[in-house]
Amino acid sequence: MKLHPDFQEQPWCRDILDDPQVQFVEAPTSDVVANGIPATQGNERRVSNSMFVRTLYNASSNAIRAQINFSRPVREPDAITPDEYCYLLSIGDGLDGKTGRAHGGFNALILDQMTGTTASKVGGSFAPATARLEMDYAAPIDTPGIVLCRGWTVERSGRKTWVKAVIEDGKGRLLAKGRALFIDPKNSKL
Repeated sequence: MKLHPDFQEQPWCRDILDDPQVQFVEAPTSDVVANGIPATQGNERRVSNSMFVRTLYNASSNAIRAQINFSRPVREPDAITPDEYCYLLSIGDGLDGKTGRAHGGFNALILDQMTGTTASKVGGSFAPATARLEMDYAAPIDTPGIVLCRGWTVERSGRKTWVKAVIEDGKGRLLAKGRALFIDPKNSKL
């Protein structure tokens, strides 16, 4: 896999991505999604996800400059599944709330996206809805910079999935954490 220069320059990113247990997952980008609407493997239902596809992944916005999605063995003792889902994000100053710091709303947006992705993968549902998202801010996210987001499932009951997620820097320092509840739509599978 050819890495974006931002990831190539960081030994900690290369260490993560060179781990043989890492399984890469393709993420929708403006290059592979027509009109900001990703198809769903033969399913007629669609999720536009235009916040990411049109706005944040847009090269001219200097928001999310590069992203790699992957899964790997979970590292958290409260996880009920063997894998955690991860995003490695290179972010620019297009996300600033204060010069050199990502807006706090970006943390919430990324934690919601990360937990939703995890709930969808674990529950097998198409586009589960966020019912609750609780989060704690631990430290500012510096921009430009690279962060690692990780999500894992802690409980599953019927159509409900509880997920935890964190945003960390290259030293493993906690920047933000969250816990979310997702509800699968009735009769909706991937």
